[in-house]
Amino acid sequence: MKDKQVWLDNTRAIATIAVVIVHVSAPILYKFGEVSNEIWWVGNVYDSIVRFCVPVFFMLTGALLLSKDYILKDFLIKRFLRIIPPLVFWSLIYICYHTFFVGDNSFTLYEFFRKVIKGLFQGSEYHLWFVYTLLGLYLFIPVLRKWIKYSSRKEVLYFLLIWGVTITYGVPVFRNYLPQITLINFTGFIGYIVLGYYLSNTTMTRLYVPIMLIVVGVAITIYGTYYISDQENLFHEYFYGYLTPNILMVSIGVFLFFKTYIVGNKVVVRIISFISDHSFGIYLVHVLILSLLDKIGVNWELTTPVISIPLVTGICVVLSGTIVYLVRKIKYGRYVSG
Repeated sequence: MKDKQVWLDNTRAIATIAVVIVHVSAPILYKFGEVSNEIWWVGNVYDSIVRFCVPVFFMLTGALLLSKDYILKDFLIKRFLRIIPPLVFWSLIYICYHTFFVGDNSFTLYEFFRKVIKGLFQGSEYHLWFVYTLLGLYLFIPVLRKWIKYSSRKEVLYFLLIWGVTITYGVPVFRNYLPQITLINFTGFIGYIVLGYYLSNTTMTRLYVPIMLIVVGVAITIYGTYYISDQENLFHEYFYGYLTPNILMVSIGVFLFFKTYIVGNKVVVRIISFISDHSFGIYLVHVLILSLLDKIGVNWELTTPVISIPLVTGICVVLSGTIVYLVRKIKYGRYVSG
C-alpha cells in the first residue's frame, strides 16, 4: 500500500504541473496566424505533451476509490465534504475577483447575488468544469465499486474495450464507416475511472511500452493539431480532446510510466510529496495566480516561450502551493483550501 501511495503521489504531482503548463501555453495556440510559426509550434509542443493531465486525474480517482468498499452515506459525505467547501470558497474568490478587480464595478446588490448563484452552479472560472464533472462521477462510484468488486478482469476489460470503441467513434474519419450502434452507456470520463483501477492492478516491468505510447500519442497530437489548423487556417483543437485515441494513449503511457519508474532523489521526493498533498488546492487557485501574473507581464511573452512557459509554470506552482499551505495554517483553513 505504501509503494502504491508513492507512485500515485508521483503521478498526481506530475498531472498537477501538467495542467498548469496547459493553461500557460494555451494562449499561444489561439494566436495561430498572428504569431510566428516558431512561437506557435513551441506552444503546440508543450500543450500536446501535457494533455494527459485531466485523464490522469480521473484515472487516479479510479485507482484510489474503486479498490475500497464503502457505506454509501459515509462515502458521499466524506467525498462531498472534501470537494464542495473548497469549490465554494475558491468560486467566491473568483467571483469577487472578476466583479471588483476586473469588471466595471457598476452593479447592484441583486446583480452581484445573481453572479454568485450563477458562478456557484455553473462555474465561476473555466477550469472548474473538472470539479463539477468529478462530483458527478462521485455519485456513480459506489455503484461502480459494487460492479468492480464482483467482476473478473476479463469483464472489466470488456467494458474498457467497448469504451475504447466509443472514443474511436469520435474520430471524424472513422465515424461514417462504423455501424451506428448506440454506445452511450459506455461513453464519457467514466471510462478513465475504470481504466485507472484496471491499470493500477496491472503489473508493468518494461518501461519501453509506456514510453512508446507517450511518444506516438504526443506525435499524433502535435502533427494532427498543426495539420488541421493549417488546413482551416484557424487553430483547431480536436486532437487536444481528452476523449480522443491519441490522448488516451498518452494517458495510459504516463500512468504506467510513473507506476513503474522509481524516483530516488530525496529532494525531488519532498517536492513531489508537497505538490501532491496540495494538488487540489493548486488546481483550484492556479488560474487566479496566472491572471495576476499576466497583469504584471509574467506570461509566455516574458521571454522566448521555450523558457517562459516552464518558468511561468514553476512560479505559478510555487505561489499556488504556498497560498494553499498558508490557508491551511489558518483555523479551519484546511477545510476550504483544497
